Amino acid sequence: MLRDTESFIRLRTDVATACAQRSETIRYLVIDDSAGTDTDVARLSEFTDVEVLTPAFNLGHQRAIVFGLRELAPRLAPDDLVVTMDSDGEDQPADVPRLLGALDDGPVALALAERTTRSEGLRFRVMYLFFRAAFRVLTGTTVKSGNFAAQRADSLKATIHHPSFDLCYSSTLLELKRATTLVPCARGSRYAGESRMNTYSLIAHGVRMLLPMAERIAVRMMIVAVLSGAALLIGLLSGACGLLDGIDANVRLALLGAKAMVFVASFTAFVVLFSSFARPTGPRRV
Repeated sequence: MLRDTESFIRLRTDVATACAQRSETIRYLVIDDSAGTDTDVARLSEFTDVEVLTPAFNLGHQRAIVFGLRELAPRLAPDDLVVTMDSDGEDQPADVPRLLGALDDGPVALALAERTTRSEGLRFRVMYLFFRAAFRVLTGTTVKSGNFAAQRADSLKATIHHPSFDLCYSSTLLELKRATTLVPCARGSRYAGESRMNTYSLIAHGVRMLLPMAERIAVRMMIVAVLSGAALLIGLLSGACGLLDGIDANVRLALLGAKAMVFVASFTAFVVLFSSFARPTGPRRV
C-alpha cells in the first residue's frame, strides 16, 4: 500500500462483506511502502485484524508483496489460505471468495485472477497490448494475470524464497509451474485518488516481468541467432559464387545487412541472458 489508507479501509469492509459466507477468519497484512512517511497509516492501528509492516525503504509493489509474504510464511498453518491483492480497489473484493472457491474445488496450489476487462485509460491499454504481444513473442507465454491471487499456505512456504521472486512476483507465479487455475475477473476502478503509475513505471514493470523468464528468452534468442547466422552465411556464399548476380547490388547489401543485424542482436541477447541465469543462485531473504 502506498498512500492509499482510505482505499484500504473501504477494501477491508468490502472483503469482509464478500466473504461473509466463508468460515475462515480474515486477517490483513498491509505493507506500508511509503517507508513510514505516510502518517495516515496510523489510522489502521484501530483495527485488531490488521497488521502493518513498514520496510526501511520503498520497495515497489512487486517486492513489497514478496517482502510481506516472506515475513508471513513462518506463521502460517498448513491449511491457511493467502490472498495477495492491491489496496486501491482495482482488485475487486467480490472476486476474493471466487479465488478461494477455486482452491476449494480442486487439488490446485494457486488460483490466479485472469483479467477479462480493464478500467485503465487508453494510453495504458495501448501500451499493455504491445507489451502482451512482445511478452508472447519473447517467452511463448501469454500474460493474463497479475498480483491478484490466492494460494495454499504449504505451497507458498515451499516456494516463496525462490530467487526469481526477488525480480517479479506476478511473472514468477507463472514461471514456477505449480498446479494453477485461472478465475476470470474484471479489473475494477480505484476507490479513491489517482494511479501513480506513469509511463516510466509501466515500462519498468514490463521489464521486471520479463526477468524471471530469462532462460526462456535466451533459448529463443539462441534459435534466432542460429537461423539468422545460417541465413547470413548462405547469403555470403551465394554472393561469392555469383548466384545472386541477377539481384540489384543495393538490394543484396540491404538483405545481408538486415540478416547481420538480426544475428548480432539475437546473439548478443543470448550471451547476456545466458550469463545472467548461468550464475549460481540460491534462496535469499529480502
